[in-house]
Amino acid sequence: MKKPPFPPFPPLPKAFADLQQRVSDLMASSPAADVEKHMKAALSSALTRMDVVTREDFEIQQQMLARALEKLSVLEKRVAELEQGSQNPETTNTL
Repeated sequence: MKKPPFPPFPPLPKAFADLQQRVSDLMASSPAADVEKHMKAALSSALTRMDVVTREDFEIQQQMLARALEKLSVLEKRVAELEQGSQNPETTNTL
């Protein structure tokens, strides 16, 4: 195994670790976090007013439509067969 060209970084001194923690805490409580929270709320509210559906509901409706189209195709074929049979005089009963 090849040795890396530089030694691994030593652990951060406590002062740098504290500084890193403070910067992380500052970023979490910054106005950017508030803006993100408000944007999410506004977007959620707009989507609710738009009356959109969830992906799951959409996929269920797609499946139902596919089944309905299959049934419609079968029924159309059956109607065509019945119409063809009624136009053929040898298959109809005459009294």
